[in-house]
Amino acid sequence: MILASKSERRFEILSKYTDFKVITKDVEENNKDYLNARQLAMGLSFEKGIAVAKEHESELVLSADTVVEIDGEIFGKPTNEADAYRMINRLSASGHRVITAYSIFRLDDNIKYTNYEESSVYFKDLSEDDIKAYIDTKEYIGKAGAYAIQGYGSLLVERIEGDFYNIVGLPISKIASDLQRLLNISLLRCSHGSR
Repeated sequence: MILASKSERRFEILSKYTDFKVITKDVEENNKDYLNARQLAMGLSFEKGIAVAKEHESELVLSADTVVEIDGEIFGKPTNEADAYRMINRLSASGHRVITAYSIFRLDDNIKYTNYEESSVYFKDLSEDDIKAYIDTKEYIGKAGAYAIQGYGSLLVERIEGDFYNIVGLPISKIASDLQRLLNISLLRCSHGSR
């Protein structure tokens, strides 16, 4: 399997279940012309995966993209510290959606598949000092919505609804179900067999 993602979070999640290598291609991640957050995440996931799959047609390729959406506004990765502050301040004392789209390819078998998972996250009412303290951790760098729920970002969160791993960046249970259906590959057997 090839993971077409540079995300350390995705690497850590997937490495619990199977062996794989990481191969990535750079894809422009601007909001482009997608109508909504779900379409953006799915489009970027597909673009990231197909770019790698075209060069490895016989191999299974998995790619993913995560976006945060609040009241129709899409938050990707912050461009700088001020942008991260703006995002966290906007998320404070409110709920937002986290959408992770993922794509599965094996071009030799004509498999090109994209799906998504969605979760809701509710932030505490954060003070300016709370936000600045979080920004000072630098954890926001490279994170959709400017936070990492598996790290210090967990301290910002009041509650979640849905799949925690989706919020981290890889909804592994749903991916496992799709792999089983598309390719008859069981991550459960992969995990059990490697212990």
